[in-house]
Amino acid sequence: MAQLFGLILVRESGITLSIARKALPNLKATAMRDFFNILKEWGVYRVENHNKSDHIYNYRNNQIEFFGLDDPMKVRSRRRNYLWLNEANEFSLEAYRQLSMRTDKQIFLDYNPSHFEHWIYDELQPRDDAVIIRSTYKDNPFLPEEVIKEIEHYKKKDKNYWRIYGLGLRGVTEALIYTHWNYCDKLPDSGERIFGLDFGYNSPTALAEIVINDDRIFAKERIYRKFLKTPELVELMKDYCDEDSLIYADAEDPQAIDDLIEAGFLNTIPADKEKGSVRAGIREIQKREFYITKDSQNGLKEVKSYCWKEKDGKLMDEPVKINDHFMDAVRYSVYTYFNNYTEPSFSWL
Repeated sequence: MAQLFGLILVRESGITLSIARKALPNLKATAMRDFFNILKEWGVYRVENHNKSDHIYNYRNNQIEFFGLDDPMKVRSRRRNYLWLNEANEFSLEAYRQLSMRTDKQIFLDYNPSHFEHWIYDELQPRDDAVIIRSTYKDNPFLPEEVIKEIEHYKKKDKNYWRIYGLGLRGVTEALIYTHWNYCDKLPDSGERIFGLDFGYNSPTALAEIVINDDRIFAKERIYRKFLKTPELVELMKDYCDEDSLIYADAEDPQAIDDLIEAGFLNTIPADKEKGSVRAGIREIQKREFYITKDSQNGLKEVKSYCWKEKDGKLMDEPVKINDHFMDAVRYSVYTYFNNYTEPSFSWL
């Protein structure tokens, strides 16, 4: 990549190139250093053309700039013709979009595919105008023998590391809970319609609408919001639920369930959260086809990172309790539905 950008710099005319990384110090120690070493080897580097304070190099009527995302003004500043994102999986999707909309010729990204979920896979790789080049350590004739031995050591010791750094393939994790889910455009019109409700305040309150159709589970995110008080939640739920809606709600907040019933959601039922219900609820979903609507933004983020806890290198029968509000709403509503837990008992009745 450094060689390519050097060639573009010296061969084309009237262009601007940008090389960026998440943090400028890391860029200085890697791609920037390599780039200037190449210019020096070619005999085209002139120190008087190098603005080291602003990290800009001028060659004839061309210019190349280096910056990190720790300088937000650079992200939203001038336009360019060519862009290289070094270690692109460190960038957020928003940062990529801000930079790409200001680039009018070509964008290059380099990265190790160490994430098993990333916006690069979802946003860029499916595009018709994207070219994917997969290279491995075997494509590098200058790699020291010690580095080759270290990489090949992973073949037997760490299958995922070998997959990423040996084969150049996308990382996977055995800890991921749901690997069988798929996207759907919308919920089907036919089937049993239920709702799962996970209460929160500092963490999001999540309402999932679920359709059970021919032993298939379809889920759609309806509410996902922090700092909701019960009256505010009630008003939002009126857009999706009525007095006949079957709502399986988080049993750990019985007062909130009472309040929802008093507000007119008469079939609000505490979800079954007895011992063992978490693993059993996950099994209920795993043994069926599972679909999530494409517009369930937060739900999709959760399912892609919903993992088992690990301890001493072994997986436990317990999910990681981070960003799981939509997943919880779906899980315990599906589990309770299939286990016929429909007997409400409320203090105010």
